[in-house]
Amino acid sequence: MKEDGVMKKTQKGILLLALLVMVVIQIPACVNGEETRASANAVSSEFDGRCEYQTHIQNVGWQDWQSDGMVSGTTGRSLRLEGIKLKISDSPNLGITYQTHIQNIGWQNWVSDGAEGGTTARSLRMEAIKINLTDTAAENYDVYYQAHVQNRGWMSWVKNGELAGTEGLSYRMEALRIMIAPKGATPPDDTTAFKNVILLIADGGGANHIMATDYFTNGQAGTQVYEDFPARYYVSTYSTGKIEAEDDARYIYDPTTIWSSFEELKSRATDSAAAATAMATGTKTNNGAIGVDPNLTALRNISEDFEELGKSTGVVTSVELSHATPASFVAHHPDRRAYLEIANQMIRESATDVIMGTGNPIYNDNGEQRSTSGDDDYAFVGGRETWESLGAGSLGNDADGDGDIDKWQLIQTKEEFTALQTGDVPSRVIGVPQVFSSLQYNRGGDVNAEPFVVPMIETVPSLAVMTRGAINVLDNDQDGFFLMIEGGAVDWASSGNVSGRMIEEETDFNQAAAAVCDWVETNSSWSETLVIVTSDHETGYLTGTPGVYDEVINNGKGQLPTMVWNSDSHTSQLVPVFAKGPGADLFQKYAVGSDPVRGAYINNTDIPKLIRELLK
Repeated sequence: MKEDGVMKKTQKGILLLALLVMVVIQIPACVNGEETRASANAVSSEFDGRCEYQTHIQNVGWQDWQSDGMVSGTTGRSLRLEGIKLKISDSPNLGITYQTHIQNIGWQNWVSDGAEGGTTARSLRMEAIKINLTDTAAENYDVYYQAHVQNRGWMSWVKNGELAGTEGLSYRMEALRIMIAPKGATPPDDTTAFKNVILLIADGGGANHIMATDYFTNGQAGTQVYEDFPARYYVSTYSTGKIEAEDDARYIYDPTTIWSSFEELKSRATDSAAAATAMATGTKTNNGAIGVDPNLTALRNISEDFEELGKSTGVVTSVELSHATPASFVAHHPDRRAYLEIANQMIRESATDVIMGTGNPIYNDNGEQRSTSGDDDYAFVGGRETWESLGAGSLGNDADGDGDIDKWQLIQTKEEFTALQTGDVPSRVIGVPQVFSSLQYNRGGDVNAEPFVVPMIETVPSLAVMTRGAINVLDNDQDGFFLMIEGGAVDWASSGNVSGRMIEEETDFNQAAAAVCDWVETNSSWSETLVIVTSDHETGYLTGTPGVYDEVINNGKGQLPTMVWNSDSHTSQLVPVFAKGPGADLFQKYAVGSDPVRGAYINNTDIPKLIRELLK
């Protein structure tokens, strides 16, 4: 009988448990049902559906569907978007509508939920898009979208019907990414795409230097890759005065004064130290000063800004590695002529990851090994002890702040520079080619010969090879990098009024710029790398007519243009600046100066200010 009682209790317990389970199951169902009926717009902590998008690409056709912020389209291939389809799945009560702006047509009608926007098979570029969410759940979500635009790269994220792309500028959209997030969620970060800045400086090069080289190499102007950059302005280069004199308030660029007489441009010109310091720090200084202000206080440079953010840095030049321009992006010293001290700051104290330039004490200007080397021959590389320690592989410092010594690896031969362009590389490289003062400019032979007539030194790399090697080291840093590249002997050739060698040096610089652009389009993108091409000042007062500030005259490809040198020194004329990549559109913000001949111009101190905006 005891067993019967236990069985009855057990059966009763099972029945109660079953009833309880049914209640538990039914109550949430009813609650959910009530919530669904009461508000179809219940907000989730994330978007659980899928926003899918498909783009039609010039010469390619419809691409695969993408979602969740992935890129649809192409970057770095100069192909236009022509059509687009958008749809939302797995999210009841939420739809999507979109409107495209098309070349020669303007804004099309809004379409929705997988319908085709734009045009196909008509060879018309899509220039802009607006996207909105629809249906009852739309009030709980934001749709974010970002356009990759010709000459500008990735633009800022926009949302909920705002314009992505450009209108009225004739720029093609090349790619798009879209994501949906609940209201109040953190928006996508515009800064995530930006990583690198590469600044190229043709020391002493002005507008006529570029034009003369274009004429000789290609027979027409405007043929360098950077001359097609979207941001094209001019730069004023004045310093605060001369290092041996008190500041002169007249050391400013005043178009009215400058154009009052031909001789005025020869007055009060900057030197390379002050100009490079301005471009490296954002502060004007005296001629001759490296990385310090007129009170000789050290100035923070943009290399140090990048290093603080964990990014790599480097300087490359075709002249001595401790010369004024590379030094100003690394060191701090009141006198540019203190090469030994400056070199030791760069090599022994800085956090720089790549230093490349001439000054090899073992070789002369023809790339021939010296029989003996005096102490003065070691100045550009920090002295005999520093040089020998580099050669032994024992010199370094804690460049990345991890407490370990980061030793330099010295490379010297042309073969070593060539090998550095590809494959695995050291984390820190100092490259000093087997030549003394310059890669090619100071070699023997007739300095007045036409370009490339005097044989080049075969044992040294070109500036382009050095550039590719430097980038191959620096781009191993996933956080990004800053690199300054100088064509240093454009200035020397212009001071000497030697047209042939000026064109050689400018050509070498142009090839380095082309190598940079090729790397961006092959290994990076114009959305993550800003490239700026400019000069620190003009040298030689190069014109086409004696005593007249005009353009050099084209005499055909392979023929020296008509070139007149009106000075053997620096001038205070404006120099060109070209930019492409993230932040290139900011040049317009800074171009507040107006010159009656050159048009809008910036100050050289605006270049680091603009770069620092990107770093914020």
